[in-house]
Amino acid sequence: MKLDHLHLEVTAENLDTAVENALSQLKSTRAEAEVEVLQAASSGFFGLFGKRQAKVRVKLHDRGAIARQFTDGLLRLSGLAVEIEVVTSTKQIQLLLSSDDSSLLIGRHGQMLDAMQGLVGTMTDRQTTDRTPIILDVDGYRARRHDFLTRLADKLSRKVRETGKPATTPPLALGERRILYERFKLEVDLEAISRNHEGDRKVIVLKPREN
Repeated sequence: MKLDHLHLEVTAENLDTAVENALSQLKSTRAEAEVEVLQAASSGFFGLFGKRQAKVRVKLHDRGAIARQFTDGLLRLSGLAVEIEVVTSTKQIQLLLSSDDSSLLIGRHGQMLDAMQGLVGTMTDRQTTDRTPIILDVDGYRARRHDFLTRLADKLSRKVRETGKPATTPPLALGERRILYERFKLEVDLEAISRNHEGDRKVIVLKPREN
């Protein structure tokens, strides 16, 4: 993706109009961008000679705005119609995607969504020093999967404790396996390991061996 997607040079009758036009094209607010005046407007001599327009360079500097711009560019390449809302907190920047084709954006086991999130994060890291995590979500998919993983972890924990035998999850994406690893770190009588199964990765919950 070209860097040009992150900045524009715009010419207009006056500075305010030039800035507004640039921000509109970047779909950004004044707080998300830096404005450099390249040329002030002039009415010229008696309005006839030396008349010139204002020219500005507007460059995005906000991490969320840059991530949104990269995401929008990737989605336009895919040909999917998607709306993007940016929600920023001190802990993370969420890009909330809404689309009639949400299943295509999510992909098998969320792999498409995770891949796009990784790519957008890497591209954005190259443009900012801010390292606030960037999370892409589609129609509340992350929250639904988190609820599912919580219930699954509870179920597997009970099963292993009752039977003493290992219990296995269905195939899970890397990000979801990490959520389970963090969960089982808190359960000292259980441990979780990952294992390949027909090209997929599953998590196995079991009791640690006694030394």
